[in-house]
Amino acid sequence: MMRDDFSRIPKTGEGKAGVSVHTSALSRAWRRAAVAISATALVGSVAIASIVTPSSASAQANPPSAAGAPTPIKPAKLTNSKATLAPGERMLLTWIGVNRPSGSDRAALFPVGAPYDEFITWVFMSTCVQQKALPGIGWATGSCMVSVPESILPGAYQWRMLRTFGMQQIGEIDRWPVFTVTKPVQKNGKPYQPAISTKSDSAIGGSLISVQWEEVADPTEGDWIGLFLTGESSNLFPQVAERTSCDDETVLAVEAGRCDIGIPFDIVPGSYEFRLMTVIDGFYRVLAVSSPIEIGAPPADATPPAPRMPFRATPTPTPAPAQS
Repeated sequence: MMRDDFSRIPKTGEGKAGVSVHTSALSRAWRRAAVAISATALVGSVAIASIVTPSSASAQANPPSAAGAPTPIKPAKLTNSKATLAPGERMLLTWIGVNRPSGSDRAALFPVGAPYDEFITWVFMSTCVQQKALPGIGWATGSCMVSVPESILPGAYQWRMLRTFGMQQIGEIDRWPVFTVTKPVQKNGKPYQPAISTKSDSAIGGSLISVQWEEVADPTEGDWIGLFLTGESSNLFPQVAERTSCDDETVLAVEAGRCDIGIPFDIVPGSYEFRLMTVIDGFYRVLAVSSPIEIGAPPADATPPAPRMPFRATPTPTPAPAQS
């Protein structure tokens, strides 16, 4: 399920606002480009630092594939936000100096020294996802939040910038930094596994239920909690959705915490479960699932609560890195 924001999720769980793009003295052409970006930017996935003239090249959907080393274009530089990370973690890619950028330019992940037909994953640099590019629009300078696949093996890797047409590399290979993928994060000798649970295994419509989550190794401001029928697809709209900051006004990357979440008064009785959700490569992904909760109908004489129920939150923000 790919969504731009939480605008279609019920009010009790509206999530993050979408990513904004800032420019100054935009001409009409730039305004059209900015509108196109706003329509396709995904939560937490792309932040453009500067805009250059869009090229006329159209986007193509085929992944990178070429046998030999491509011919370099003028020097450009790509940087990573992390030198070491575990499988499944995210990193920020930032690039500058791309000559004649195109909407179909790609960032592809390779083992160090691998030929150009042995990529692991890739994204369009214009949208930061594989599914869609911005036709004819590219960015000389920009950034994408990307994730390393959970199935990746420990070792040395690098992201490379590639031009789709002719599979030319963008910039010099020595300007693409190498990073190391380590074994999964451990805590007390066990994998650092996200978990979500409830204080009670039953509730009724219109009541509050305490939901707790913990051990999110790489939290983001786009993480959220959803209430779904037990076993139903996460592609469907949840009965309730709530930021991990527990309200609509506060935006935090929360490693662990608790929210008292309101159950809809008119919910259909049945078996439900809470899911801890995040955004990876522009799609909502499930981090953890609670045990089933039996939700019943409220008493016949019960009064529906106010549209927005109060929340009591005790989030534990991710500690700031130590100053060297």
